[in-house]
Amino acid sequence: MNINTSVLKTHFFNKDASNNQFIKKNKTKIVKFCFYSINEANISIKIKKIPYYSNYYSILEDYDFININNINENVIEKVKLLDENKKYLIFTYKDYSQDLINLDDFLFGCKDPKSIILHTITTFSYLLQSLLRLEEQNVCFFQLSPENIIFVSECREKPLLQQFKLSLQVSKLNEDYITNIIQKTKDYSLKPLEVHLLFYLIKNDIKTISYSFIEEIVEVFMKNLTILSFFPEGYRENYQNECICSLKKYMNKSKKEIIADILLYSKDKWDVYSISILYLHIFASISSVFSLKDTFVNKITTELINNIHPEPCKRGSLVALQDSYNKLLNLEKDWSFVNMLDSKKMDQLWQILKQ
Repeated sequence: MNINTSVLKTHFFNKDASNNQFIKKNKTKIVKFCFYSINEANISIKIKKIPYYSNYYSILEDYDFININNINENVIEKVKLLDENKKYLIFTYKDYSQDLINLDDFLFGCKDPKSIILHTITTFSYLLQSLLRLEEQNVCFFQLSPENIIFVSECREKPLLQQFKLSLQVSKLNEDYITNIIQKTKDYSLKPLEVHLLFYLIKNDIKTISYSFIEEIVEVFMKNLTILSFFPEGYRENYQNECICSLKKYMNKSKKEIIADILLYSKDKWDVYSISILYLHIFASISSVFSLKDTFVNKITTELINNIHPEPCKRGSLVALQDSYNKLLNLEKDWSFVNMLDSKKMDQLWQILKQ
């Protein structure tokens, strides 16, 4: 299951990257006993079944009920616990002694093309493993974003996933469960079309959808897909038409029927969409700026396109993506191109990545 990218370092650097260890301490916070705290606790229990889980995730380590009447008044005021009739929990997390940075800051810290290509390849493979391990525990992360991918400054090669209160216990998915999740979800930039439809149905309590409503949803969805500018002329129009066709099957169906169908046929395609759209933007930007046709960077870009199809059944799986990624990586023998890339183009790359 592991994707071994250590061999790549010989193509990029003269010596192996350091294997520094970092010190972990604990931090606590007080939270209300509610759907979201219970969800986070249950998902953390599942994640703890994963061997060496702390190498992949920053999660809730321990929790217990707490009597707020026994807490120092200053603490109560600080966390704004004003209702003595509600139940509260104290959550314990590992606190990393070094500063944490998110994925964007991590990538923008790369000084040359060689570094950003190496780090994009290694972080992608590591995150793919992280999502696969969650899937094995019947968990969909559902919250992939640069802000939820963090790095400890002394351990640059191992990104951690964080923020699991809005992740999904797949076995519990039903209309009430996904409604709670959607009500609190704010970032939809890396979520597929059918999740945008869930957002409209649930947030606005829409009972059914018409063709004009489908066109409106697709128009808003397409505005965020800046990645389509990398594709040949006509691709964007074709993609938009596929989006409309994907949603037309829900016309005049009830809200309950639509949600049930999406949960039944789409739930295992949400994480693969998110990691594909995120890294498609990064890999395609690198490939475009440095003209990396017929290299691994260009080939993996083509592979990721398969996982952003508007129709969930036409996307690949995390397992299939891992297999394809391994195959491409093993077939790539010549990495000499990284020594010929123009560092002066890094500013151009940053401008594209910030879009």
